[in-house]
Amino acid sequence: MKQLFTIYRHKDLNFQGTLIARRARRAIIFKDDCLLLVKSEKYGELKFPGGGIDPDETPFQTLSREVMEETGYGITQTIVPFGSTVEFGKDFLGEYDIFKQESEYYLCELHGEPQALSLDDYEIDYGYHPVFALPQMAIANNEAIPANEKIPWKERDTLILKLLQATICNSQTGEPDQNETKDRNS
Repeated sequence: MKQLFTIYRHKDLNFQGTLIARRARRAIIFKDDCLLLVKSEKYGELKFPGGGIDPDETPFQTLSREVMEETGYGITQTIVPFGSTVEFGKDFLGEYDIFKQESEYYLCELHGEPQALSLDDYEIDYGYHPVFALPQMAIANNEAIPANEKIPWKERDTLILKLLQATICNSQTGEPDQNETKDRNS
């Protein structure tokens, strides 16, 4: 899968020290011109549905489980890789020098009617619920929210939203796709 960008969350990361890594898969789902996203009532950010990979899970299994838990929707078995991201930051628990987040994004299609959500405790605390939003509206929403260590995914998912918006604009104008690998220092 093509790596889209890398984010360095802090300037003084100790890459010679200990590292903990987490891998996740995230769903990009369009319905008409809108994206299915998850909104937090606590902070207001919009993010892609998805989450951690359980042992021996296929991409479809992870995406199907996470999309159902966070949005109540099912997906078809047709999933298409979009790209991956890597983020490096400090471990918020302080047990390791580096926290590495690897995220794989897949284009997915909805299947069936929405069911009840099955949220984790922190997701309930954040007030997560599914919403449909135009990419440009989701970008504007996220850019209006200040950076916050409690929602580090906001930067990553906003960059993915911008790549999707650029892809949509390019496909409408016939321009070549500009999805090239980028490094992002923050």
